[in-house]
Amino acid sequence: MKIFQYLIVVVLASSSGFIVHVFTAEWLQVWVAQIMLGHEVIPSWDVKYIAMVTSLEYGISVIILYWLIRDKIIPYGKFKAFLILSFLLTALHGALIRQPLMDFIVGNPIGVVLLQNAFKWLVWFLMSFVVVYGSERVAKKC
Repeated sequence: MKIFQYLIVVVLASSSGFIVHVFTAEWLQVWVAQIMLGHEVIPSWDVKYIAMVTSLEYGISVIILYWLIRDKIIPYGKFKAFLILSFLLTALHGALIRQPLMDFIVGNPIGVVLLQNAFKWLVWFLMSFVVVYGSERVAKKC
C-alpha cells in the first residue's frame, strides 16, 4: 500500500514539472524570440569568468546533497557512493534516461544522442567523483 502512495507522490511531483513545460512550450519560445528581435546577445565565451564563478552553485549544491545522504550511501564504499550520487544527479536533471530518449524519439541518430548526452553525463560523473573522494579525504584529515 505504501508503494502505491509513493507512486502517487512521484506522479504528482513529475506532473507538476511536465504541466509547466507543456504550458510554456507553446508560447514562451515565440514570446522570447519576439522580445529578442533586434537585441544583440554577448557570445558565451565573453562571459566565461562569470560562468565560472556562478558554476560554484552546482558544486555547493552537490556537496550539501552529499552531506545529507552520505550516511546512507558511504557504507557501500566510496566508489559505489560516487556512482550512486552521479546517477542521482544525472537523473535529477533528466539526463539519464528522459533526455536521451526524447532526443532519439524526435529523430536524432543514436550516435548523436549518445555523444550529446555523454557530455551531460560526464559533468555529473566528474562532479560526483570529486565531491565523494574529496569530501572523504577532507573528513579523514579532520
